[in-house]
Amino acid sequence: MIDHSVYALFFYVSAMAFALLYGGFRQKTLFVLTVISAGAGFVIQTVMEARAWFHTEIPPAANLHELFQLTAWAVLALYFILYPMTRSRILVFFLMPLVNLAYMAGMMVPNQPLEPKPFYFTPWFAIHIFLLVFGIGFFFVSFLYAAIFIMQDHSLRHRHAPSHLPIPSLEEAERWSARLLLAGYPIYTLGMFSSIIYGVLFGNKEHYRPGLLEGASVLAWLVLGVASYGWLTAKVHPRRRSWLVVAGAAFSVLIILGIIWH
Repeated sequence: MIDHSVYALFFYVSAMAFALLYGGFRQKTLFVLTVISAGAGFVIQTVMEARAWFHTEIPPAANLHELFQLTAWAVLALYFILYPMTRSRILVFFLMPLVNLAYMAGMMVPNQPLEPKPFYFTPWFAIHIFLLVFGIGFFFVSFLYAAIFIMQDHSLRHRHAPSHLPIPSLEEAERWSARLLLAGYPIYTLGMFSSIIYGVLFGNKEHYRPGLLEGASVLAWLVLGVASYGWLTAKVHPRRRSWLVVAGAAFSVLIILGIIWH
């Protein structure tokens, strides 16, 4: 019997192929095909995640396999939600490889069921997971805009020929990187501190063991906090702010990996 995740992967890979072609040819038809393929994969994955949650009564983020795939889902969900505001078609050129990387990373990790812990079945765990995952999703999309800003800034400073891709301007990339970072930071903060509060109030050494997951979470929170402070006060150079967003996104990956030792 074929795993339904293969169907979602097929549509995600198809969407990535159309997105890369769109970057080269910039035809509206290719963008439409990208959105249709990505949307089909998204619907399939949403149904899969909902069914898994219904059958196990645990949010589909209890191991590394599930967390990687849920992160891919959250990043794509944010793109669909934000598109009416950003109106950025070329972003799919950068976004779909990221979605595929996260989704395929999940498929390569064995989906080994872990021994359920008592807090898996609490409403807190679902809220905590989705706050963290969507906070990380915001960081990843902010990272894409920060990377575009760095590319644009490098080209201008070194007087290179402009990119043939219709990427956002320096100002637009900076603006959206800041907005996404500042939107994701409070969400991520709530998710992280909800874990700390739960651990203090209800945790015990058997079922709640702080480790790499918590350490990476705090480190990413501090780095992205400095970046957020720089955006809000304009006391940090835009180039440095962008690199801080990139660094924060890198630490966010450690948060995902930290689930192994949790």
